[in-house]
Amino acid sequence: MRYNFDLSEPRDADVGGLQSATPTSASTPKEKLEWLSLQNHPVFSAPNRDGAAHSSNFTIPKNLLAWDGASRLYFWDSYKSCLHRLSVRLGEPDPTFVLAASPSKVLQADMQLDFEVQRISINRNGSALFLVGLDGLYVMYLYGRTSTKENTVICRTVSVGSEIYFDKNNSIRTLQVCWHPYSDTHLGILSSDSVFRVYDLSSALGQPEQEYYLQPVEPGSLHNATSICPVDFSFGGDHLWDRFSVFILFSDGSVYILCPVVPFGSVYKWESILELYSDAHVFGLKSSNSKAVKNSNLAISWLEATFPELARKEVHAENASVLRAQPYALFDASISLQGPLRKVSHVVEEDSVHPQVCEGRAVSFLYDLVSKDSIVVTAWSGGQLQIDALADEVQPVWKSSGKEDMMRSPSVHPVLSTFQGEASSASPLCGFLALSDSFGDSWIVGLTPSSECIVLEMETWNTLVPPIIDKVDKLIDSEGPKDTDIPTIISKELLTGPRVVLLPPSSPHLRSVAADSIEGRSTLHQYFKLFHENYVEYAHKVYFELQHHAPHVKKIIDDQHSRLHKAQQKILEVERKQEKIEDRIEHAVQFHSKLEERLQSLRHLPAAHKRSLSKAERQFKSELDRYRGVELDALCSSIEAVNARLKRFTHSPQANRSNEQRQLSVRRKSHVRENEMSLLKASIEKLSLVNIENAKKVKVVESALKCREIGTS
Repeated sequence: MRYNFDLSEPRDADVGGLQSATPTSASTPKEKLEWLSLQNHPVFSAPNRDGAAHSSNFTIPKNLLAWDGASRLYFWDSYKSCLHRLSVRLGEPDPTFVLAASPSKVLQADMQLDFEVQRISINRNGSALFLVGLDGLYVMYLYGRTSTKENTVICRTVSVGSEIYFDKNNSIRTLQVCWHPYSDTHLGILSSDSVFRVYDLSSALGQPEQEYYLQPVEPGSLHNATSICPVDFSFGGDHLWDRFSVFILFSDGSVYILCPVVPFGSVYKWESILELYSDAHVFGLKSSNSKAVKNSNLAISWLEATFPELARKEVHAENASVLRAQPYALFDASISLQGPLRKVSHVVEEDSVHPQVCEGRAVSFLYDLVSKDSIVVTAWSGGQLQIDALADEVQPVWKSSGKEDMMRSPSVHPVLSTFQGEASSASPLCGFLALSDSFGDSWIVGLTPSSECIVLEMETWNTLVPPIIDKVDKLIDSEGPKDTDIPTIISKELLTGPRVVLLPPSSPHLRSVAADSIEGRSTLHQYFKLFHENYVEYAHKVYFELQHHAPHVKKIIDDQHSRLHKAQQKILEVERKQEKIEDRIEHAVQFHSKLEERLQSLRHLPAAHKRSLSKAERQFKSELDRYRGVELDALCSSIEAVNARLKRFTHSPQANRSNEQRQLSVRRKSHVRENEMSLLKASIEKLSLVNIENAKKVKVVESALKCREIGTS
């Protein structure tokens, strides 16, 4: 069942803007609409009157079609410089059809646009659409005032970034412009000066809200010039940190990531932000990588400052379903440009960029989310496509000390490449859209350079995934019968039964005819003949087939019995092994219990609670050990040696005789020697006292250490 939504074309509000996006009801009688197939609509059937519309010297990929995701399709008419709004019905009256209302609503800018529009795109709530070309970028607010011209609406149109991009004094041009998926008022712009800027249309149209200078290589390093030239970008999808990521494509095919980038005032789901906040605490802070822990701390700080509700314990999901991002930037750190994305093939990983297997240079880029997988598509100037899937989750990375810590950039798995070794010469399209409804049907709408519309229905591929056969199944199949081509036991004709017998036409008075009459016998003979042709022949066929298939059925039954016997033997073997396994498990559990008991007993020992000494205590203890083991022993031995020499000198008789003989000659010096001896004795006494005091201090320290060890145990 399909539901048809015939959205009328209302009269728009007097003031166009993002804040006044609710139209009023029409004051004029509504014109009767005619529903035509989209490819046959009058706006596409006009001949090509603009030679510049399909020129090949433009640098921005053309796309003059836009869709609001519901029921309205927009087409920019380059010849009339106006925007057509078409109400569409998908899949009616046949799933292959796409119908559009005629005539279309014409939206006209309230100012003269003196440049060629090469691309249009609508924001997520359908209130504004930007028009971009080589010489201008304008935003048209789709709800405006009704013009005196029939079926025309005048829309407010404003210029964006004219002071930076479209100044005649500089040569900076826009490379890609995109609406942010989580804001209706923010535009992301990548320009030829290798700068990515974010504009907030609700506050300032001339100055960017955020700026990011893209420098993929370190200054002074030798790289190809194409590796530093960005060509395209895409915002991430609704998956973890991808929603805060910007994927940037360079002309050599390398892809870099900026994360986190969040427009001020953009809205996000409470559950999504809480999931990132919890993961940063659970996984990031417990990582063994110090750089990852540092980035996790920065990520937590950034989340708490950007979404202050996370730090408030009284805020829960019941009273805050969405969170609005607050302006915040880390003071001592800046966002790092991660990349290039590395290619992994099976188990081998390459540290280089994607190998350039496609022709020419990279020209366009697309990010999409398929379930939980992030898919990136790169288009090349030779007409080829390269599809890759992210193998790692995107994480926020900052750089802070002015130097960037070398973090491992995410890697990608190659999925598909359309490169065939030959150059493509197909003409580019001027418009391309993918339409889909709530029933899962989808269509592709293309616009040729001659303003012809093409509609293609996309069919679902119902091919089942081939079954994965386990090694055990293969082993069982190899042991089974090799004769798998078993003929049918009973044919389908026999299973369906005999054919239905159509009785011949009979007269109304057949019941009154006697059986032994000529007419009755003729009728009975005819019935018997029909019965014989159908039921008796059917019985003969059944008997013949049963006789023919009896030996084969017996063979199948015997084979099944043999396989059943083998299966029973294997079950018995498994049961025997199961008993052994249970015994081993029981023994292991008992052994584990004994180990736990021993561990508990060991934990009650005094040494188990012994606290290790601090660093200062260990240094003081080593000094004491060194003093006690080396210096103290040397000092004691020196004192003992001096005392022994003194005793020998004072009690020796030779010393007395020598003193008597020299008494006369050294009388003058005797007084000096006595003074020296008295001084030496005093020094020795002092040294002995010092030695005694030091020994006492050592004993006090040892007793204190022993008391401390006993106290801690």
